[in-house]
Amino acid sequence: MLLASLGSCAWDAWTEDQNEAMCQLHRTHALALSDKARAVQIPLVLAGDPNVSILQLGTKFTDDLGALDDTSATELDISTAYVEKRDLAGQAARVVLDHRECFDDEFNAEASRIDQAPTEVSTVEMPSAAHCSDGWPSTSIGKQGACSHHGGLIPARSSATLFFN
Repeated sequence: MLLASLGSCAWDAWTEDQNEAMCQLHRTHALALSDKARAVQIPLVLAGDPNVSILQLGTKFTDDLGALDDTSATELDISTAYVEKRDLAGQAARVVLDHRECFDDEFNAEASRIDQAPTEVSTVEMPSAAHCSDGWPSTSIGKQGACSHHGGLIPARSSATLFFN
C-alpha cells in the first residue's frame, strides 16, 4: 500500500511537471507572437488608440506614440499595417484561447478581446491641417472668423483615425 501511494505521488508529480512544461511552451509562443504584434508600427496612428492598444497580451505597452510627423504613408499602408498587427495578435490570442488552462484570467480576457477585434479597416481618415469645409485657402485659420463664409472650419487632425465595418 505504501509503495502504491508513493508511486501515485510520483506519477502525479511527473504529470504535473509535464503539464507545466507544455504550458510554458504555450506561454512562450503566445508572448513571442504578441511581441511581434507590438513591434508592428501603424503609420500616423497613435499607439494609444484603443483599436491598436488592444492588440497585445500582457501589461507591457509601448511608449512609442508612432511616427506622427510627415510621412508618405497612404491609407493602404495604414490598413495593411493594422491587418498585419491584428493577424499576429490574433495568432497569439488563439494560442491562449486554445490552451486556457495554461493562462490566468487576465490573459484569457485579453485574448478574447483580441479575438473579437476587427480584422480589417474599412476607412482611414488621414491627418490634415485645419481648413475651410469648402476648400477655401483662408489666411485667417487660427484667428477669429476664419472660414465663416466658407462652410465653417474643419479642425486639424494630427493623427489618422481608423474606422471599421
